[in-house]
Amino acid sequence: MLRQAIRYDEEYTRKNARMRNGYFRHRIEQLPMPEAEILLDTSGSVSEVLLKNFLRECKNILYNSKVKVGCFNTEFHGFTELKKTEDIDNMSFPIGGGTDFNAAIGAFSRKAANKIIFTDGKADMPRETVRNVIWVVFGDEKINPKGGKVINITGEQLRKLYQSSIQDKDNRSR
Repeated sequence: MLRQAIRYDEEYTRKNARMRNGYFRHRIEQLPMPEAEILLDTSGSVSEVLLKNFLRECKNILYNSKVKVGCFNTEFHGFTELKKTEDIDNMSFPIGGGTDFNAAIGAFSRKAANKIIFTDGKADMPRETVRNVIWVVFGDEKINPKGGKVINITGEQLRKLYQSSIQDKDNRSR
């Protein structure tokens, strides 16, 4: 679902099209690079290791989209642009506090084509309807936001994320 959301296409346009041999020749124009905004739940129930592992799973987005990552708990803490995978390792997270989804959805810009919230889902859903947001929920919490799509990550998938992080650290230390 994430791959589909960040697809980068070419668009056929009649702009500057020319008639040749009785046929229109359309120019192929690339659309501008889409923006992806990822908001991370950094409340007390979320670990830094989990957040970094989630971002590492999203690293292929970096090649197809301009990626901005923001953190929120009871307030929004601003966006940081990720340009390369090393930026993920250098990120710091304001871990602690509760979760307010209203602070998160209010942080999304209008121009972002791809909007993702990564959370454990342990809070009240936002008051307003939020369309075109992908909610990635880890753990057992079942959420039902107004609008958007929900992807649940199981405990087994979480364990794999943690194991891959531990193996990466072991490989780097060797």
